[in-house]
Amino acid sequence: MRVVVQKFGGTSVNTRELRRKAAGKVLEAREEGLSPVVVVSAMGRTGAPYATDTLIRLALEEHEDCEPRNLDILLSCGETISAVVMAQTLASLGVPSAVLTGGQAGIITDAHFGDATIERVSPERVRSFLEEGRVVVVAGFQGATEKGEITTLGRGGSDTSAVALGVALEAEYVDIFTDVVGVMTADPRIVPEAQILKGLTYTEAVEIVQHGAKVIHNKAMDVAREYRIPLRVRNLDDTGKGTLICDLKTLAKEGLRIISQESPVYSIAYRPGLAQVRLDFTEAEEKRLNIFSVLARRGISIDLISLFPESVAFTVEENKGELVRQTLEKEGFSIRLNAPCAKVSLVGSGMADRPGVMAELVEALTGEKVEILQTGDSHVTISCLLWAKHMERAIQVLHRVFQLENLC
Repeated sequence: MRVVVQKFGGTSVNTRELRRKAAGKVLEAREEGLSPVVVVSAMGRTGAPYATDTLIRLALEEHEDCEPRNLDILLSCGETISAVVMAQTLASLGVPSAVLTGGQAGIITDAHFGDATIERVSPERVRSFLEEGRVVVVAGFQGATEKGEITTLGRGGSDTSAVALGVALEAEYVDIFTDVVGVMTADPRIVPEAQILKGLTYTEAVEIVQHGAKVIHNKAMDVAREYRIPLRVRNLDDTGKGTLICDLKTLAKEGLRIISQESPVYSIAYRPGLAQVRLDFTEAEEKRLNIFSVLARRGISIDLISLFPESVAFTVEENKGELVRQTLEKEGFSIRLNAPCAKVSLVGSGMADRPGVMAELVEALTGEKVEILQTGDSHVTISCLLWAKHMERAIQVLHRVFQLENLC
């Protein structure tokens, strides 16, 4: 049995018309001799009646706190509703199906309500329905503990559900249907001339996702890389195959170019909603190091760290900025907080071995009077922190300077 897992996000199943388009992709897979397993998110986004944020707001209207266990029971309803409605759409087209919750599909998690981790997947029930010739429609974003407690997997959890099921079922690939036609050289809403990257290695895709691209969730991408299951990022309205994410051997077999071997930069990712924290030191070294342990105890994640003998700079989520200020001032530190900021990252391969990339970046942004607040780099990325108001212009300039419109 040749299995394919097809994941449809909330905006792909939000209306009757879209659900029929999604069902059309299921029919295409069946015509190719594949046995589809469909994973769905809750229908719509904020404001839609069954969207996750809408359900959260409904609960908090009654009381400002909701126990995580109770909240997970509520939030799982959005995907369950979506799964049943999608099955009804398939039934209207004469396609037999079976609906399963995450737990019923064998997704077993720990008991970390709200952000559970999948511990194992037991796909026997899914396989039994597939052997009957049915399409299995699974509610994404959720699982269950060994004791049967309903859990949710955190934001973007339906992607993780789909990839985990794909691994357990030894699927030929996992299709992630999203708002864009594939992974792009930049966000096409910011750079209209952005190009689709038709083939990426797991490492290339992970870097793009980790630096802000919203095409697939971080956890799902990590699982795909670990277990080497091919992913395709696609769009309902696109007749092409989107972006194939797989290993080098499969890319070569499909006749797709290895982007990273042709250009030092192959994508520009971004992360808005950041604040920069800057401190000048007059304290003893042991007190300086206390900064990081204090923030860790408060559960505050930091990024883009620049540490010098006399100062330190790092970024946090903008909505955590004031909490960081209060926390560190209580410890006796005086800080400067710059916000709103955004991080723009060049993603490439082997940039450390290619001199001139940083020089081109600095020259391009300086020429456009875009102030660089901070930089950071690795073997495959160069990131710069900017004022948020300059983010889109910086992305457009860098896309042009590195000629990414000609990459594909």
